[in-house]
Amino acid sequence: MRIDKAQIPGVQFMFTVTCFIQSSSLLTAFLSEITKQDSWLAVLFGVVVCLPLIWLYRTLMVMFPDYNLIQILEEVYSPVVGKIIGISYAWFFITLTSLNLSDMGSFSKLTLMKRTPDVVLIVTCMLVMAWAVKYGIRLITQYSALFVFVAFSILIASVLLVLNQINLQNFLPMFDLPAIKYVQGTHIISTIPFGELVTLLMITPNVKLTRRDTTKYLFGGFTLGWITVLVVISRDIAVLGNTLPIFTLPTLVTLRLVNLGEALSRVEILFAIMLIMLLFFKITFLYYVSVITVAQIMKTKSYRHLILAAGALITAYSFTLYPSPLHHAASAKEITPILWTFFEILMPLLTFVIAKLRKLPKEKEV
Repeated sequence: MRIDKAQIPGVQFMFTVTCFIQSSSLLTAFLSEITKQDSWLAVLFGVVVCLPLIWLYRTLMVMFPDYNLIQILEEVYSPVVGKIIGISYAWFFITLTSLNLSDMGSFSKLTLMKRTPDVVLIVTCMLVMAWAVKYGIRLITQYSALFVFVAFSILIASVLLVLNQINLQNFLPMFDLPAIKYVQGTHIISTIPFGELVTLLMITPNVKLTRRDTTKYLFGGFTLGWITVLVVISRDIAVLGNTLPIFTLPTLVTLRLVNLGEALSRVEILFAIMLIMLLFFKITFLYYVSVITVAQIMKTKSYRHLILAAGALITAYSFTLYPSPLHHAASAKEITPILWTFFEILMPLLTFVIAKLRKLPKEKEV
């Protein structure tokens, strides 16, 4: 049973993947505190580790082109067991949405609207997102290409504006940290944000592509996304050097150093606008996925009557997850990557293995 029957083209799907990863530019602080000047290496290691994972997601999409993730779980594990696992995924998607909503609220208050209460910012954004979710996946992803273009334009401009402050010596020494730091950094970047692409399995029925196009667009979007993260963190290392780990928002500090006269000062506002735009896109997508997941578990024919209730839950949850940004940052480095491993790596892999052993789906071969 398909709840949302809308279809999106392959190119739109690709830019959706790119936007999803680009929105995590805010999360580089979690990584830089651990791997410091070698954070760019951790990104590359994470990309290598995640290539088989993205291939796994691609394979599940090809194996079950008419099923979303919840339907795949029920097909592979039986309706009862699949529903139980599906409920855990509903918690995962709702938590992911709330975490990103909390990030956007904190970031907006810090950079653009310092005197506006968090609750006003978050509730206002959620009402707009609820309107977008009401009209489905086609509307949510419609402007993904525009967002990617704007993000790349601002990123390229930012690199050009700080060229006079770049010092390549800041990348040295390389491989000077304990091996466990590289493992931890790679794990973080693999689960946040790359592994979060498991959410794409909830929109598989809305993306009708051949095997070749699925591979091309999924890996194309992934490539554009990780290149963005790599450029952002490399730029910040080149400018800030060994002071990078002490900043909560390194990119904001980097762009505050740009001063080419009155006309080109305070360019960090462009970064703030870009990141809020991308976070808005990601949260709306996650909000939609959360609602669709709950609707699929409940076997309802329409998801629209769940939108406001889910939005209220996500909003309230975002205020209670962590008592402060410091606790949030600590969890992102130590707890969240371990929890996310189950949903992003272990469960999809186990599902694939069992599906192959049971020769599912019966009517199709991979």
